[in-house]
Amino acid sequence: MRVVERNPWVDINKKPEKPSTNAKEQWGMFLDKFQTAIDEVDALGKTSEKLTQDAVLGRVDNLHDVMIAAEKAKTAMNLTLEVRGKVIEAYKEIMRMNF
Repeated sequence: MRVVERNPWVDINKKPEKPSTNAKEQWGMFLDKFQTAIDEVDALGKTSEKLTQDAVLGRVDNLHDVMIAAEKAKTAMNLTLEVRGKVIEAYKEIMRMNF
């Protein structure tokens, strides 16, 4: 009996789809998703700031919620900065290429 290894993430019966959008539409979709991600990071930061301010003023009963919000905002910002760094690095690499 022969066992064939198969990637579970790829359906072998499915034919590759051709992109139904052109490059300009794909770029627009990317920018929309990127803007949404930036807005989410900003919202996490604002929520953290508000909860921290409320904690200082004594309006928060559960300090754990404040700390969780602060860690979420910190993690999201660190991820955003890492992605930005990788994008800049990729851009510089592309600029160094000779065509």
